Amino acid sequence: MFSDQPMQTTVRDVVTFDGIGLHSGRFVHLAVYPAPANTGIQFKRIDVTENRQTIVAHPDNVRKARLCTRIENADGVRLETVEHLMAAFAGLGVDNALVTIDSGEAPILDGSSLPFVSALMQAGLATLPVRRRTMVITDTVRVEHAGGWAMIEPCDRLEIDAEIDFEDPAIGRQRFHYIHGDGQFETQLAAARTFCQMRDVAAMQNAGLALGGSLDNAVVVENGRILNDTGLRMKHEFVRHKILDCLGDLYLLGMMLRGKVTASRPGHAICADLITTLWDATESYRIVEEGALVGHSDGYALPEVAAAAAV
Repeated sequence: MFSDQPMQTTVRDVVTFDGIGLHSGRFVHLAVYPAPANTGIQFKRIDVTENRQTIVAHPDNVRKARLCTRIENADGVRLETVEHLMAAFAGLGVDNALVTIDSGEAPILDGSSLPFVSALMQAGLATLPVRRRTMVITDTVRVEHAGGWAMIEPCDRLEIDAEIDFEDPAIGRQRFHYIHGDGQFETQLAAARTFCQMRDVAAMQNAGLALGGSLDNAVVVENGRILNDTGLRMKHEFVRHKILDCLGDLYLLGMMLRGKVTASRPGHAICADLITTLWDATESYRIVEEGALVGHSDGYALPEVAAAAAV
């Protein structure tokens, strides 16, 4: 799998997606273009003026948001709900891509990473002649938020162990331990969909959220029942989706991790805290390449804007 190899990758061809934004309810067009090595994942908001368009997937651009992942550049241009696409990039091992989008929110598609994964796999990935960078955790970092917590500690691979606990018995208490690599993302997490409780829908929509939500892009539960006609896709789909979100959020570090994440009642706010706290705790990690050590004292600057032919 490309997620396990030492060399950087990009997509072989342009991949396009059209759909509705989960929270905005607006129609969105998104395209993923090949990009050179060391570009990272860069988003380009083509609906704003050209000199303000680029938002790089990097810890400095991570912002807290309610019920989604948000990144924002120095000009205040935001992009939300990128976690499912970022999870697909992380799961498949896509290091470099230029993503154009004509709205402030990525399309939700079916509420999982599966449509992104399927299209990216069909397009294929290309190996680039530059080694990957990986963040290796050397000391434990822990954060807490709103009754939940998450920590990351040293491990020789990426693992995410998460537990959730919801009052509705259709969800209840669930735990899942994900070990990254060897195609596990595609089989264990990619198809797990976002979810909500029916009792929360009106409040979210009154707050201007979930305006594009439906049974086509989310699992909805009410008083112990799954309201979707097709039911669940897999056992423990709810906690698996939380881990999918966590993987996508963590990829905003700009590289893959080698460490174990343990989380109780995780959410995007906790992940944002973990990313920024970890990034600032420079004594708690080192950044390595295959056969070489890149000292974190050198820092990791925002990548240069990719010179891809994409507008």
